[in-house]
Amino acid sequence: MTRSTQNLTNISLQFKSNWGWFIAIGILLIIFGIFALTYQFFATVFSIYFIGFLLVIAGLALSVHSFRIKGFGQTTLWAIMGVLYIIAGIATFIQPILASTAITLVIAFLFTANGVIQIIGAFTNRHLPYWGWWLFSGIMTLLLGVIILFGWPGNSLWILGMFLGIDLIFQGWTYVVLGIGLKTSQN
Repeated sequence: MTRSTQNLTNISLQFKSNWGWFIAIGILLIIFGIFALTYQFFATVFSIYFIGFLLVIAGLALSVHSFRIKGFGQTTLWAIMGVLYIIAGIATFIQPILASTAITLVIAFLFTANGVIQIIGAFTNRHLPYWGWWLFSGIMTLLLGVIILFGWPGNSLWILGMFLGIDLIFQGWTYVVLGIGLKTSQN
């Protein structure tokens, strides 16, 4: 048995011995997802605060990095980028509703553009088996983008929370199924 095969076997055994944790984490994620779907406004604000926190951390990292790259002659540029990230992060804490409105609009445009690109990709690759699923996915993504766009800015108060809730439920379900699969493969 090679070293890489042995490492994979050890990892697989660790996963199998911890199948219960996968199920527990999955159930917890599902509960959080249901909570987010039930209280979409609060989940949206939480999402915005999380994004703001990440922006501030990224800004601090860029600012610190700017003073470490003096030999490249771009210290000022990196420092400005870091400060802009920090300002954007702080702005999300000060105006979370405005930030959710802006992010929701960006998501609407991204979904709309992604849907159009998927539809074009599907039609140009009709020779692929099951290309219709690609087309279907593109149509659904386009419709979602258009629905969000036509509901904007009113839907900005709940759309991010809904997306967070749906994502948590799907992740949770994946963990539960994985844990069950790991348990049954033990026998």
